Amino acid sequence: MYENFYNLLLPPFANTPNSRFFFETEQHREALAKLEYVVRNRRGFALVTGEVGSGKTTLTRTLLRRLGSEVRACLINNTRVSSTELVKMISSEFQLDLPEKPDKATYLTAMRRFVEHQYAIGRNVVIIIDEGQCLSIDELEELRLLTNLENETDKLVQLLILGQPELRAMLKHERLKPLIQRIAMYTHLGPMSFDDMTKYIAYRLVRASNERPNVDFSREALQMIYQRSSGIPRVVNLVCDNALLVGYSRNTRLIDSSVVRRAVDQMMPNFNNEGFGPADLGEDATLGNAPDEMIQPTQEYEDGRRL
Repeated sequence: MYENFYNLLLPPFANTPNSRFFFETEQHREALAKLEYVVRNRRGFALVTGEVGSGKTTLTRTLLRRLGSEVRACLINNTRVSSTELVKMISSEFQLDLPEKPDKATYLTAMRRFVEHQYAIGRNVVIIIDEGQCLSIDELEELRLLTNLENETDKLVQLLILGQPELRAMLKHERLKPLIQRIAMYTHLGPMSFDDMTKYIAYRLVRASNERPNVDFSREALQMIYQRSSGIPRVVNLVCDNALLVGYSRNTRLIDSSVVRRAVDQMMPNFNNEGFGPADLGEDATLGNAPDEMIQPTQEYEDGRRL
């Protein structure tokens, strides 16, 4: 809707796991390197936790794009199923050749044949389980059994489980000790710092732009976005997307604190109980009537452009 107004090719803050917009903070870069190591070296099992909207799914989509044809991967994001249904879903994702009414043993036998064939032709099998905190103990044990698919030298299935922080508490269950012992890598994604968030916003605008985005965010606006998002990427996207819409409706390409305030207080009802008061950068308080301070263009990106 507002793309032409800001000289953009597509919406820069859509909340979809588009690897085009993957922004490498230090922690995301480290997590990506760890996951790539686990898969390429057939280490078997990796665990990634993080708050809702911290970028876990985008991280794994970026990993799969980087690995390309080296892997056969399936992504399971509906985890509120039984352990048997979970095996069926994985088999379906891999399009296994099965008889008309297979039992569980048939599914597992077909899975072994599939992963052994993929190994023989040089491909790695990766199973990604999203929303891992919704898994039951039985389902987690079922996934552990898949990591038993191995030969003398390598794990034949690489299992990546993503979940919210409560997943860590679940894994302390007595029955899951064998699973814990198989975790080759664990990483946790925390919120972005203010500096990372400002670079994140600029990066997404550049990636979505036609040569150069025609929009500026003031420092006060960025501080307000950080205050309301706590550095969680998904919430940053929500605030920024609404702020661009407000700017478009006001025919302004300067996203200042008044634009962000409008986006948060009037367009995002989940934030209504935290409206901006005099101590929150109100016009008659911290900022007075002075214009917002503009960010100097100091960040350079891969195409040489600056914001």
